[in-house]
Amino acid sequence: MKFLSCCSLLLIAGALVAPGQTTRGAVEREFPFSLPSVKAALDNIGAYTGNRLPSIEGFAEVGRINLKDYQRPYYEYKIELDPKGDKKVIVRVKANVSAWYTGPDLPEAGYRNLESTGRLENDLLDRLSDYLRDKSADEATLTQWIATAKQQKEDTDRRITGLQDQIKKLENPHTVEVNYACVTRPHITIVNSPDENAPVLLRPQVDDEFEVLERRGSWIKLQLENGVIGWVRAAQVQTAAGADESTVAARSKPAPTPGFEVIRENTDDFAGDWTRLKGKKALFIWARPDGSAMNRPTGNRLQFVQNVFTERYQEMAHSSEAAAEGIVVIFVDARGGVAAASMEDIRSWVEGSLSQSAFLKKCSLDPPGAFGEASPTAPAKHSQHSSVHPRTTASPSG
Repeated sequence: MKFLSCCSLLLIAGALVAPGQTTRGAVEREFPFSLPSVKAALDNIGAYTGNRLPSIEGFAEVGRINLKDYQRPYYEYKIELDPKGDKKVIVRVKANVSAWYTGPDLPEAGYRNLESTGRLENDLLDRLSDYLRDKSADEATLTQWIATAKQQKEDTDRRITGLQDQIKKLENPHTVEVNYACVTRPHITIVNSPDENAPVLLRPQVDDEFEVLERRGSWIKLQLENGVIGWVRAAQVQTAAGADESTVAARSKPAPTPGFEVIRENTDDFAGDWTRLKGKKALFIWARPDGSAMNRPTGNRLQFVQNVFTERYQEMAHSSEAAAEGIVVIFVDARGGVAAASMEDIRSWVEGSLSQSAFLKKCSLDPPGAFGEASPTAPAKHSQHSSVHPRTTASPSG
């Protein structure tokens, strides 16, 4: 009893649901039984009694928490019963998981609530299904259970056939035709199940491509990295057949700009006075004419800079390493010039929420004359760029 009082947990019995009121994040399943039968079954399988867990791993979303900081994990169920007639009940289950926290960021230890992974909810519903099936003496109910089992077997057989087809295609790579889904607009999410309220796995960038594994209604099942499976609304992506890695790379990579080449790059702190990057981490890229633009006053510097911004942004957006907060391009020729932009502005421009002219106004182009008349920024205070270093010498200002 001391343990339960310390937890400050309330065991919640199965309650009837008012229309339009459901527990957020609950797992639900429909049962072809009367409300009293379902209530009795839940009571008999101990659904209204909480219990200890062997660990929180696998039962709660642990994220980046240190598992060693949590002890004595405990769970209980919140159960809602939604009758849909005399012989049909929807059961909604939400598991409340908590554990005793002893980590460093609290003045004293205490219980903390954790988000369930859904494993506990599905386990209870499976046990309820087994109990109702085993205890049922109704011929119609047993017939329905048999039909459901047959359907599940057919679904499993189809899945096995599909996997066998995939194996055959992998054994003959020249005949493989892979479907890909391409992200064509910003701010979409890939979730872990075909449900609007499912947990988010990934927030992809525009032009990201993923292998399509399956279509289910308005949802598409995707293959993510490291074997992870995700789901996205079909209306949020474009699909195409026969794509391969070279096509994907060619589609997402900007066309090269003749006249210039990158000779060096590194990440360092931005030591200039430009407020959008001042004191922040930036990617510095040194470039020079490649020989084809030596006799032209400006070449196509502005286009080269925009292509570099786009290319490096896409690379950093897909990197697991800590990304820089801006990009600085430094031209090391007689004409010189430094172009800088924050990663936030580049992202808005690439995703289409910022026009090209508006984007250029947010950039620092120093001096503007080095980038042609298209530059909208004011003349810069520094003009010597051949020895620019991120910490010690002149950087874009404005």
